[in-house]
Amino acid sequence: MLERDYIMRLIRQFFEALEKLKEKREKQEGATLQMETDDMYRSFFHQPAPFFYEANSDILIGYIQARFPEKECLHRMELLAELLYFDSTIKTSEEEQRMLWGKVLDLLAFLDTHSDTFSFERRRKMEEVSALLN
Repeated sequence: MLERDYIMRLIRQFFEALEKLKEKREKQEGATLQMETDDMYRSFFHQPAPFFYEANSDILIGYIQARFPEKECLHRMELLAELLYFDSTIKTSEEEQRMLWGKVLDLLAFLDTHSDTFSFERRRKMEEVSALLN
């Protein structure tokens, strides 16, 4: 029970922080936006942003599985996919965007095959990211 409450609180905190970043993006507050996004990588995933940029998808999945308790892993992967996707929206380089989209798609595909919950939202996001990559 406490573990489930912790996970729900973590998810709520993550999305509240992400919403604040989205509001800043809309207000064109780009100067600190990347720094705050980088802080979210550290806060929620305990690694600096460059780790997530440089590691391939298999390493990211393995890291999440090794670093977090089993009951948190899939939730953390979903949060990471959301953060990587948001991060891609503030990148100016198409190469960086495509690299992040590839990781988002890989994480969502992993979730889709390993989660016991079917998600229309996840499938929609996978289709959206696939379209961006093509």
